[in-house]
Amino acid sequence: MEFTDMPGLGVRPGLLTVWRPVPADPGSPRWAPDARPASYVQEGHITHRRAAAPAGPSWIGTAFDLPGALDPGALRAALAAWTDRHESLRSHLRPHGTGLRRATLPPGAVTFRAAEEGTYASGAALRRRVEAVFDREADPAAWPSYLCATVSRPASTTLCLAFDHSTVDGYSLALAAYEVRRLYAAARHGIRARLADVGGHPDFAALERRAADRVDDGHRTVLKWREFLRATGGGTPGFPVPVGAAGAAGLPQRNGAGRLLDAAGTAAFEAACHRAGVSFCAGLLACLALAAGPVGEFAALMPFHTRHDARWTGSVGWYVGVAPLRFAVRAGDGFAPLAARALAALREARPMAEVPLARVAALLGVPVEPRFFVSYMDLRTVPGAPRWADWRATMLRSSHRHPDEVYLWVNRSPHGTYVSYRYPDTGRGRAAVPPYVDAFRSTLAGIGAGAGQAVAA
Repeated sequence: MEFTDMPGLGVRPGLLTVWRPVPADPGSPRWAPDARPASYVQEGHITHRRAAAPAGPSWIGTAFDLPGALDPGALRAALAAWTDRHESLRSHLRPHGTGLRRATLPPGAVTFRAAEEGTYASGAALRRRVEAVFDREADPAAWPSYLCATVSRPASTTLCLAFDHSTVDGYSLALAAYEVRRLYAAARHGIRARLADVGGHPDFAALERRAADRVDDGHRTVLKWREFLRATGGGTPGFPVPVGAAGAAGLPQRNGAGRLLDAAGTAAFEAACHRAGVSFCAGLLACLALAAGPVGEFAALMPFHTRHDARWTGSVGWYVGVAPLRFAVRAGDGFAPLAARALAALREARPMAEVPLARVAALLGVPVEPRFFVSYMDLRTVPGAPRWADWRATMLRSSHRHPDEVYLWVNRSPHGTYVSYRYPDTGRGRAAVPPYVDAFRSTLAGIGAGAGQAVAA
């Protein structure tokens, strides 16, 4: 599944309708005070946005097709059932003093109100309008922090969902197409969709915070973070070469996306990883290091999921921790030794992601913000993944502004391996990052084809 920004979405023209969640009984919305706290990552995200002036959009989303002409009643029922199913969509974290206070609606308390925006003949104009609505309304400080848009035509309907990042993670987006389509089909046929029960993210947030609050400054993870930051010059590592611009705090970021390997190429690269005795992810990191050249070491921050309990597997929420990753890169290194070092770095980093980054930063007394960020998700086992191409399923993200961040997202699906990336829209950024991604792509293909690859002298 590709992960792109709204201008990169290939949505066809049609009738645009915006669907907003609202209390089913506006006169008595039944918000109940909820003692469960925000997770650390939610609190950090919302607090940071409150302090930003002004805060840019921070939504992520998904788009996919529904079969045939839109059935508005069935869609309303499907979205309401999906909201009932996932407690995070009925829970609101409101700013209160210097912190956050939660309130939650019970199942059955949310419906969706439709507002027609008109018929668009231009896909570009349609995308601009949808993005403007999502930018304005997917707000973490308000409820709802998510909304939906449909583009309907006589033979097909495209559904777009946008959520502030505090509500969902990337895996939640990957789950959405299957679940919403199942609920929509059931509503159209007047039957009950059979979906396995899932846990609610507010329960996870409470458990995570209790565990994190027991971590002190002598904890192994905190000590390793301190060592990492010292080794990388006192801050988080940036892209291997400078890409930013001095004094450009609000610099727009440019986006890119595309396929790295098709299904056959992905299988060939995986076979090369197995021959080297490493995981697919370790092989990817080795190829990123090969593409960067003899930089001494490859260093980045990397997200890891925290869905270790079965009840969180299919749950909508933000189940992600971040850890530092670094390994040596020397001239003459080939794929196998680099991948072995990458695997060792992954094994060291993985447990560190269990301690939330905001907790680590508080204990270290310094801000810890990602600057070079590499994400990998294997989405092949997500329900519905083999049908994503038929459903035109895509993950989306909002626009972003930052002077020197470079983010890479690599996703593996049954159809191949894809990359999405953003970087500062500077001359140095444009000259460095797209060629780096091209070199990464060529290196992956070369390793899969059995070509010898080594770090240049």
